[in-house]
Formats: sequence, structure tokens, C-alpha cells
Amino acid sequence: MKNIITISILFFLISCGKESAKKRIIVEEKSSVPPYDTIAIDSFSQGATSVDIAAKIKMSSRKFQDSLRQIKLKNEEERLLKKATDEKLELEKKTAESQKKKEAEINKAKEKSQATIPESTVTP
Repeated sequence: MKNIITISILFFLISCGKESAKKRIIVEEKSSVPPYDTIAIDSFSQGATSVDIAAKIKMSSRKFQDSLRQIKLKNEEERLLKKATDEKLELEKKTAESQKKKEAEINKAKEKSQATIPESTVTP
């Protein structure tokens, strides 16, 4: 009889212990999320500025504006140089074509002059 009572008490303690362990895990999972908002705000002090405002300040600075002007000048110079070289190449092509046409006309004139002169002259 003592054995049955000790076994039943032991069984009762073991079964109650398992349920409490499950409840602890569930409680711990729920308690890991804080009940308040933890998202950081951009500025906490008076002197802090946002990223957008800092970018606008940088863009309006004198150095930044000067660098933009220099870039525009360089781009314009490169465009003018490219245009001048293109014009030179076109002139060279035109002169080469005109020289070829003149040579072709000279060759045709020579062929016509040779064709009008008889090749063999017979003397009786």
C-alpha cells in the first residue's frame, strides 16, 4: 500500500512539473516583446539636422556651385573639340573624294585621246 501511495505522489509531481515548464516558455516568449515603441528618432538635440537638410546645405554651398560650373565648362570644351575634329574629318573626306573624281576624269580623258589616235598607220 505504501508503494502505491509513493508511486501516485511521484506521478502527480512529475505530471504537474511538465505543465509548469510549458507555461514558463509561453510566458517568456510573450515577455520578450516590450510594450512600448523602440524606434529611434532622427534628432534628439537642438543642433542635430536631418540628412535631407544637410544635403540641401551642401548643394547650396559656394564650393559645390563652383565645382558644378567647372564641370559644365569642361563638358562644353569637350563638345566644341569634338565638333571641330568632326568638321576636319568631313573636310578631309570631301577633298579626298574630289581628288578621286579629278583623277578619274583625267584617266577618262587620256583613254579618249588614245582611242582617237589610230594605232597603226599604213603608208602605201
